[in-house]
Amino acid sequence: MTPRTAADGPTVSVVIPSYRRVDRVPPLVAEYLRQGADQVVVVLDGPHPGWEHALGDWLDDARVTVSELAVNGGLALARIEGLANARCDVVICADDDVEPHEGYIDAHRAFHATHRDSVLLGYMPVALPPKRGSDDAPTYLYAREYEMQAQVWRRAESATILQSLWGGTISLPRALYERAEELKPSVRLDYNEDLDLGLRLIELGARASFDERAAASHHHVRHLAGYIKECTDRGTAVAAIESRWNSRPAQLTPVVEIPPEYSRALGRMQRLIAGRDDGGAVQWAAVAAYRAAGAVRLFALQDRVARMLRRALAMRGYRLATAPRDAAASAPRAPQDPHPQDTRPARA
Repeated sequence: MTPRTAADGPTVSVVIPSYRRVDRVPPLVAEYLRQGADQVVVVLDGPHPGWEHALGDWLDDARVTVSELAVNGGLALARIEGLANARCDVVICADDDVEPHEGYIDAHRAFHATHRDSVLLGYMPVALPPKRGSDDAPTYLYAREYEMQAQVWRRAESATILQSLWGGTISLPRALYERAEELKPSVRLDYNEDLDLGLRLIELGARASFDERAAASHHHVRHLAGYIKECTDRGTAVAAIESRWNSRPAQLTPVVEIPPEYSRALGRMQRLIAGRDDGGAVQWAAVAAYRAAGAVRLFALQDRVARMLRRALAMRGYRLATAPRDAAASAPRAPQDPHPQDTRPARA
């Protein structure tokens, strides 16, 4: 291999965290290296027995680093493990269900050759199945909302991109990522970890751009059971972001609060679901309606039920996460003695 020179542009490390999907990783490693990545760092987010067999073809390649974490720590911390192992000028954070298109590495490298202390947000539309299945509403909602957000990014200023950073295909200088970690070290966030990074980068004065030439396909798959957990996690993460930043980013308010213009009937259903710690008759009915709508291909109705459930479950997660904090804040404080006694020993 011909050694790289400064004229070739910055060197690039691709960090791929993976949790229980190690079978997806080998073809991604092969493709990133084929496109010219200088290093690929695979982070197995927790014990993965047998991973050596799955990744055996790459273990002797000096360009590939594999790190297996002792416990599952979540995406943000897995990326930081990847950062710790990255050797190159630029770090691309790529999810294990994102497949790069031709020219992907070149687009990221070319951007950072001319932009200092900047973030590149690539484009990763969802690769939808040829025919929608009866339990595909979460993926179709995600795909639709991603495209709506991409429309915003196409005309957005830097701050808007960082305030709505959508992980999965972003790149930034390794030194800038390290500074963000020094500013506020990453913690486990089961949702909004990309927003948290964006807020740190804003504080550092970083810039951001969106470029559709850095394109990839997102093989997003989420069915109802996983969707229910994810929605609850979204509410928990809003509470975590509030505690971490002492404020709530405005875009997170509709996640856990019902807008005034929202349907009163659906809003009541959301409050009833959110008010229970789990399950309940209203949630059961909503799930039954979701499944029935999917079975008869009434997908507009199914999507509406899925959206209703999303906020209801996020509100539940938020309530459960903030209950200890609210209880501590409302607990009566012990009265202070207006005439405290001096208990210091007398001087000799």
